[in-house]
Amino acid sequence: MRHWNPRLLLDRLRMERVGWFGAGLGAAGVGVVGYQLLVASSMAAASPPPRPMALPIGAEVQSPTPRPTPSPWPTRTPAEIRPPPPTQTPWPTRTPWPTHTPWPTRTPWPTRTPLPTRTPTPPPEDSPAAVLGDPAGVVRSVATLVAVTRHELRQVMPTPGGGD
Repeated sequence: MRHWNPRLLLDRLRMERVGWFGAGLGAAGVGVVGYQLLVASSMAAASPPPRPMALPIGAEVQSPTPRPTPSPWPTRTPAEIRPPPPTQTPWPTRTPWPTHTPWPTRTPWPTRTPLPTRTPTPPPEDSPAAVLGDPAGVVRSVATLVAVTRHELRQVMPTPGGGD
């Protein structure tokens, strides 16, 4: 069984829903007023006007009886003079609340030990940084590339005056 929780109601109340509820309430009010105006006008048009009634013969119209004069208010008889009540003894003063002891302060975190300094690792021998840093190594690498490429291209080249 679900218990009534005001939070559930507030979660379901959105501005759009409240707006539509107000619009419906306003439309209902306009409908009731319009219905009353239509019914009142139709009832006034449907009923015949009232006929004047003739007074019975021999009836005398009497004037209203005058109001009796009011009697004066009775005067107040003075009450016996009493002595003032004795002063009340004051209440004892309240003992003050004990002062609030402050919360203990938080101990700071321990300081971290710094990480050791990092020594850079040397680049490997075949990396471009190692080769470009050594001009003689650059020349060797380019010469090796040219020689390997020439050898491979000669193998795939057609021979002149080949076997047709």
